[in-house]
Amino acid sequence: MLKIKTKIKIKLLIWILPLIGGLLTLGAIFTPAAYYFESSGHLIFWMWGWYDRLGIWDYGMAKGLISDPLILNIGTLCTVLIIVGASIFIVNSISAAFMFRKGNRFTKTVLWLWFLCGILLIIAPFFWMVMVQIFPPFSPIPVGSDPPLNFWSVFFPSWAVITPIITGALSCGIIIYNILKKM
Repeated sequence: MLKIKTKIKIKLLIWILPLIGGLLTLGAIFTPAAYYFESSGHLIFWMWGWYDRLGIWDYGMAKGLISDPLILNIGTLCTVLIIVGASIFIVNSISAAFMFRKGNRFTKTVLWLWFLCGILLIIAPFFWMVMVQIFPPFSPIPVGSDPPLNFWSVFFPSWAVITPIITGALSCGIIIYNILKKM
């Protein structure tokens, strides 16, 4: 009896996970995507192209948009895709909550939207990470090596690329678990 009630409560509250994931992902867009710190300063930049540099590589202090239009456009596109995916997560989770309040069950559309948005949230940051590796926005990256190191050997990924991947993976995992459980 207790096992059945627990199972029903988990099914009724499963919409909370994509809602929290969508909210965290939307918040993560405002955090840096990559950063580099050393004792003399830092270089931080966001997926959508904004950067903040302080005393790094004898260039002094600067803030603004990166000058490479390719990376700027790719970063903006990936940011928009992440915002759309997270927004769909949030709206879909709220609609699923209303379905449960009325006594209805999940429709396949809700589950498929969560799955597709989860895939989108995984692909968009990975695509951006690959593109900044291939076409670094700050080239060459002069960090005391000859030849200059590649982008991800210098910079560290931050919340703007990590959070969407985790949210998308958890969402896809929930859906795959529900599908396999029904088989």
